[in-house]
Amino acid sequence: MITAGDIYSALDAAAPFSAQEAYDNSGLLVGDREKSVKKVLLALDITKDVVQEAADLGADLIISHHPVIWGGLKNIDSTHPVWHLITNDIAAICSHTCMDVAPAGTNAAIGELLAKHLALGEIKPLEQLSGGRTLGCVADLTKPVTVQALADVCYAVFGCEDVRCFCPAESIGRIAWCGGSGGDLLGEAQAAGADILITGDVKHSVWCEAANRRMGLMDCGHCTTELPVLERFRAILQDAFPHLEITESKAFAGAPYTIY
Repeated sequence: MITAGDIYSALDAAAPFSAQEAYDNSGLLVGDREKSVKKVLLALDITKDVVQEAADLGADLIISHHPVIWGGLKNIDSTHPVWHLITNDIAAICSHTCMDVAPAGTNAAIGELLAKHLALGEIKPLEQLSGGRTLGCVADLTKPVTVQALADVCYAVFGCEDVRCFCPAESIGRIAWCGGSGGDLLGEAQAAGADILITGDVKHSVWCEAANRRMGLMDCGHCTTELPVLERFRAILQDAFPHLEITESKAFAGAPYTIY
């Protein structure tokens, strides 16, 4: 029998929950460690639609990147996903910033996808943190590409709705990337000799900073640049539990919107 505690331990071994940032809330957030798990649903976020999808699939556990509980809850009603998790007896494990700073975590997964389309050299950490943690990655392109070609690759790799970009360089020879919201790493990317930083959720002030630095910046969306982490979850689980049934969520995790 596989338990939620067993799965927690496998994820913890790959990306220790103790390495999460102070503001984060990763871990087993709903359910008991002793809960038997036969089917798992992977998702970026746990919304009501994702919980319903899990219930329809007969999943016992949802593993998500973003925590379903951020701050203290003063009440739980039917508008909150936690209410639906409890009423459907579905556990939830969330692995967020601990996976982002794991050397073989979110950004390594992005690198593997980019390497399928670009001639990447050795991939190195963009920022080395304490305790063996890393943040972001940087790599040379053995075959430099144009900004348009890089944008086309990112559009295909991340499946994003659009790509926003500022880049003074005509040819890209070294790239840096950080899934999610990594605009704060712009200075580190430039110091590492990158021509452009690929990330998501870029604030207006960071675009201005990029212009002042004459540093390339590409925004491919917060969620889309983190979706590769789901394949990392799958790989960890398949290695530890070969017979565990694993499904990736098809529900849209967020509010629907239209791009004109």
